[in-house]
Amino acid sequence: MVLTKEEYRQILREKQQAEQAKHSAEYDAGRAIKRAQEDALRRAQKAEEEARRPLEELERALAAEKGESAYQRGLNATLLRISRERANADRKLKPKKAHTGYVVISSAEKERRYRDGNGRWKTVVLWETVLQGPYSVDFIEEQARKQMLEELFREDESGQWPIVQIGITGAYDGGYAAMVEDKEWREVHQEYNVMVERRLRANFRAGFWEVVLVHTKGLGVVPGNMRVK
Repeated sequence: MVLTKEEYRQILREKQQAEQAKHSAEYDAGRAIKRAQEDALRRAQKAEEEARRPLEELERALAAEKGESAYQRGLNATLLRISRERANADRKLKPKKAHTGYVVISSAEKERRYRDGNGRWKTVVLWETVLQGPYSVDFIEEQARKQMLEELFREDESGQWPIVQIGITGAYDGGYAAMVEDKEWREVHQEYNVMVERRLRANFRAGFWEVVLVHTKGLGVVPGNMRVK
């Protein structure tokens, strides 16, 4: 087939136009893809920023709460220290700033009845010791209980409780009847002066909260600084 010059030039023009249309389509497609990618990136960044904002606000709120809690703890510790020092001064306990504020009010034998493992009633002689604390009856029960039980049963550097000073050397939370039935405690408890009960009471005559400890043996020699003046 023989083409005229004009027909040949027309074919070249159409080919050139087709190549331009192809390049233009590829260019437009590339720009559209790039715009879509940029738009997707912006949306992702915006979503991340919006998600991060509440987290940052929460972190700021938590930091503020921690600061406030630390301040309140410090304030409470100061108020408790002042209360203890005043109570020590009122009761002539020295040194008033270093004294724990706990003194032995009384310690007496008491008969207690309990049921053994077979349900039979038995009688045992236990000791009941009253410790007066440094907190006045103006403290509510919850405050007094928390402070006194934490302080009396907080282990020192040697792993001992303050009540070891007065000769109470062990503790069993389940009560005497459960202790003597407990295989692990049945024999070993006889070697120790074991506390089997602890109760809180308010002495409005004296004006202070007290802790009543029920234990298996008499006290040791009570240190002079833990005796009523």
